[in-house]
Amino acid sequence: MSRALARDGIAQERLQLRAFVADAETRAVIAQVAGDLMITGASIHNGTVRDAITVLGRERSPRILIVDISTSELPLSDIDELAEVCEPGVSVIAIGERNDVGLFRELIHHGITDYLVKPVTATLLQRALVQAVEGQAPHQRQTGRLGRIVAVMGARGGVGATMVATSLAWSIATSRHRRVVLFDLDLQFGSVALALDLDPANGLRDAVENPSRIDGLYLDRTLVRHSDTLYVLGAEEPLDDVVRADRDAVGLLLQELQAKFHFVIVDLPRQISVATQQVLQSATNLVLVSDLSLAGMRDTLRIVQLMHALNVGCTVNVVINKGGEYRAGEIPKSEFERGIGRSVDLVLPFDARRVCAAINSGRPVASTSGPVAEQLRELAERICGNKAAGRTGLFKRLLAMVR
Repeated sequence: MSRALARDGIAQERLQLRAFVADAETRAVIAQVAGDLMITGASIHNGTVRDAITVLGRERSPRILIVDISTSELPLSDIDELAEVCEPGVSVIAIGERNDVGLFRELIHHGITDYLVKPVTATLLQRALVQAVEGQAPHQRQTGRLGRIVAVMGARGGVGATMVATSLAWSIATSRHRRVVLFDLDLQFGSVALALDLDPANGLRDAVENPSRIDGLYLDRTLVRHSDTLYVLGAEEPLDDVVRADRDAVGLLLQELQAKFHFVIVDLPRQISVATQQVLQSATNLVLVSDLSLAGMRDTLRIVQLMHALNVGCTVNVVINKGGEYRAGEIPKSEFERGIGRSVDLVLPFDARRVCAAINSGRPVASTSGPVAEQLRELAERICGNKAAGRTGLFKRLLAMVR
């Protein structure tokens, strides 16, 4: 038990156990059990689930989290909000004062690993911790919360899809403090690492050709760190060497990445291969980038129609880049929208000076100033969801249920 926790603490660079509990008696029991189980990486705070939400919105999540919901007026709402800031794969044990079977079932349904009623005994807490670590909690859900997959694809070559993908990843990692991985699926011509002034690590090709090697340790060796919250997975393979990707590799990679990151941003090459289809079928969001050209309009329509067949639940955002670059030759936006049968979500104006300067210096465009950067940051907020919508939206839904 203790060796398993220790291994995870080293590999994941995260606390093994963190607790936010309001009363001294329960904090003392947690400290005792942590000592008995030799959990050296344990942090016990005087606080509640609301304090956990605040802290984990800025810092890495532990492997196991204990939260006190005794004073929570809307415990399910608070647990949902906690899930938004916690990393995928976190085991959450809730502690409260209500010995209510209905509440217990609802908490389990919302993803809690276990619920303990005060006063908490050392024996009961130890059993809950051991079962959480070993994945054998009696009420643990079989499908845990996973990170969201956001695919970014250009309808045509050269329309700036990589610039958009890089900016989205940077914005979400920086403004929302979420753990984000930027996955470049073009192993030979991909430029995500270059756009962030990084050298891609060796190993991605080996993974896509030999998926049996994909595991957590592989990711630790292959991911390149840009910041505490942003990582890159890419390659720069020789142009005269054929990459023979296994058809199951990308799906396995996505599963591993979803278990470790809040967001998996995938920069897709403009070929509808087996790997590309796997990403599109799994994506929660697709950002489709085009210019105001006839070919761009045609291929935007074709990709939107493809998504209706592959993944009807995916949210598609159509983004026009370099709007106004060729004023005389561009298709009017209204005509473009009629051609694709839907509205355009965002038009990024042509700004060669700022955009090219950022790209050539290895900086995300969203990290600069100007209208393009502002709209890219707004797009990231749309994908994440409105920050203010959390508690209010949940509260309204609960009121609706009562009525």
